[in-house]
Amino acid sequence: MFVSVRDLKVEFPTSEGMARAVDGLSFSVEEGKTLAIVGESGSGKTAASLAMMGLHAPGTRIGGEISIGDAQIVGAPEARLKALRGKRMAMIFQDPLTAMHPYYRVGDQISEAIRAHMRLGSSAARKRAFELLERVGMADPARTFVSYPHELSGGMRQRVMIAVALSCNPQLLIADEPTTALDVTVQAQILDLLRDLQREFGTTIVLITHDLGVVAEMADDVVVMYAGRAVETGAVRDVFHHPSHPYSWGLLGSMPRLDEQRDRLTAIPGSPPILVALPAGCAFQPRCRFSSEVPDGLCRKAAPGLSSVEDRHTIRCHLSAAARDAARPLLTEIER
Repeated sequence: MFVSVRDLKVEFPTSEGMARAVDGLSFSVEEGKTLAIVGESGSGKTAASLAMMGLHAPGTRIGGEISIGDAQIVGAPEARLKALRGKRMAMIFQDPLTAMHPYYRVGDQISEAIRAHMRLGSSAARKRAFELLERVGMADPARTFVSYPHELSGGMRQRVMIAVALSCNPQLLIADEPTTALDVTVQAQILDLLRDLQREFGTTIVLITHDLGVVAEMADDVVVMYAGRAVETGAVRDVFHHPSHPYSWGLLGSMPRLDEQRDRLTAIPGSPPILVALPAGCAFQPRCRFSSEVPDGLCRKAAPGLSSVEDRHTIRCHLSAAARDAARPLLTEIER
C-alpha cells in the first residue's frame, strides 16, 4: 500500500479540555487509487488529513503511524516534513481564499512553491507556473498570473490551488472539500480536472468530503467517519449498495435520488457529539434508531470494535447481521 494509516489519534487542547478529533483511525490506499473520507462536520476528516501533512498546530498530540511510501510522518522532524511536502504529498485546502496570501499575485505564489521544492531559478519557476495555469484550464492564464486571489472567482481560485498542489508533481494529493461552495457546473469541471490529472500522473488521491455524490463519482474506496472513528469502510460499490452501519444508512437516506420519489428527505436526528464529552459506549447511540435492538443496553456500555461484513467491508456496530437485515425494510419505510 502506498498510503498506510494505523491507529491514528489526534488530540488538541481546548478551553474545556483535550478534544480527541481522531480516535484510532486506520486505512490504506493503493498507488494511483482514490480513497474518500466522508462524514458530518466535526467527524475528524480534516484533522486526519492535516495529520497526514504534518500541519497541526503546536500542542496537538498525534499518535499512531502514518506512512506515505517509505516515509514515516508521525514523529518526523519539521525539516523532514518540509522536504516531503510538495514532492511526496500536497494538499488542496478547503478555502482557497484563506489558503493563499492576499498580498501576492497568483503567479508569484505558484512560483514560490516551485522554487521552494524543485530548486529552479526564478525564470524557470515562473515558466512552469504559467504552464500549470494552462494545464488546470484557466481561460486566460496570462491575466490570472498577475491577478490577486480576491480578483478571481471561487472556481478560478480552486484551480489555482490545484496548480499550487500539483506544482511539484506530488505522489499523494489530499483534497479537502475541493468542490465546497462551487456551483454544480464548476464542481463537475473540478472533478473532471482531478480525474484527468490522476490518469496523467498516476497520483494517489485522498478525498475529504461530505458530498456522497462526489464520492460515488470519484472514489474507489470509502471511509465513513463519526466522532473521530471509522464506523464503516470498504469499496464504494459495497458501502453504497450494501450499507451496514446505521450512520451510513442515515447519510444515504438524506440524499436526493433520481430513481425513486420521496416527499421529503430523512435527516439524522440529533447533533454530532461534543469531542471533549463523548457519550459512553457507542458514540452514535444517542442518535441511532436501532440501538434498542441490541440486548442488555450494550450500545450505552461499550464501544463496538470493527467487524467484517464481507471481504474488505467492515463496520463498527453492535447490531447483529440478523438485526441489520431486519432493520433494512424498516429503514426504507422510515425514509418514505
